[in-house]
Amino acid sequence: MKKIIIACIFSFCSLWGYSQQLTLEECCDIAAANNKQGKLADFSIQKAQLQLKNMNSNFLPKLSAAGGYLYADKDFGAELMPSVAAELNLNNTYTGGVQIEQPLFLGGKLFAARKMAQTGLSIAGLNKEKTESDIRFETEKAYWNVVKAKELQKVSQQFLQTVDELYRTVENYYSTGMASQNELLKVKVKINEAKLSLKRSENSVRLAKMSLCHLMGMPMNKDIDVINNLSDIKVVDTNIHSVENRLEYKILSENIQLKNQEIKAVRSDFLPRVGLVAGYNYMNGVKLNGTKLISDDVFAVMVSVKVPLFHWGEGMRKVKSAQIEKQMAIVQRDEFTEKMQLEVSQALNMLDESELEIKLTESAFNEATESLRESRKNYETGMETLVNYMDTQSIWQKSWAEFVSAKINYQIAKANYFKTTGYK
Repeated sequence: MKKIIIACIFSFCSLWGYSQQLTLEECCDIAAANNKQGKLADFSIQKAQLQLKNMNSNFLPKLSAAGGYLYADKDFGAELMPSVAAELNLNNTYTGGVQIEQPLFLGGKLFAARKMAQTGLSIAGLNKEKTESDIRFETEKAYWNVVKAKELQKVSQQFLQTVDELYRTVENYYSTGMASQNELLKVKVKINEAKLSLKRSENSVRLAKMSLCHLMGMPMNKDIDVINNLSDIKVVDTNIHSVENRLEYKILSENIQLKNQEIKAVRSDFLPRVGLVAGYNYMNGVKLNGTKLISDDVFAVMVSVKVPLFHWGEGMRKVKSAQIEKQMAIVQRDEFTEKMQLEVSQALNMLDESELEIKLTESAFNEATESLRESRKNYETGMETLVNYMDTQSIWQKSWAEFVSAKINYQIAKANYFKTTGYK
């Protein structure tokens, strides 16, 4: 219901031409509701549910009916004994009947098949969760890339403003003979560079929003915006990781259970089978020498027993093959477990590095800001050259951009850590 409400709000705002500011959770909810991969996962669940219903129906009696009408353009003649002829007339013969079948014992095949269908439904549900997890991760990355692009655009705008202010200062100095034309030209070059940087940042914002719209199942030219909450940097509890929480691990474990049931199903093919068949049949129209021969109904009940005796070792080979498939499934899970443990370690290292990167880049940015303040003061008092002051400006811009990138890298590293640990 939450997803539907969010999607409706988004559509309403778009209808009236407003740019809606979306939170991270809202973006993820919209993506989960609209992403095509999620819809495919829903179809897989529906298919698994139908398969389970079919398996359950195998435990119930099966009723069938049959009937027929025979037309013959001539009679059949035969000599029963010397001088005694017989004429069989099958024209206008009617037959009809109903039959009910009930399996009593199939060696456990029906129970194994039902368990396999239940496991299949469980796997489909886990695949749905995994798809949603993947969609959320990709949406989170796209969301933070939008935030990053917007923040770097602010950096570019502020840098252009700073260089513009410097140009006006140098221009005043030039008019009074305190600055050379060469210095003025150097600032003009820097302004052009700043304008190009701003244009690139604007394009980055547009492309980042297009990518986010694509993941949310929206037209890529949709005018959207996201809420910038970079100031809220929360430390992550790194003691939560366990590969057993990973959806991939759960899927592989369920696959092993599926192989167990396949073994039971194969074994059942070579065990006795018992079934019950009951039927009612009616026939009318067969005549012998003009007299009705058959015009009656009959009800019959039969218990059938089928016992496989000798199949040249086929049963043993099929069971062995199923057991090998189970062992392969166990090895696959064990191998993936080691891979997941490595992924957790890598994600943890990335998270630790990102935390340190934030601290270092923040310190560098604060120092660059203070250095810029001092450099400006020194330039205006003639204690520092224009070139040095412009270099300080560039360092300040670079350190600010690196600080922004560090905060975004931390958010993506945190999302990746949660994904690799199976944390919700």
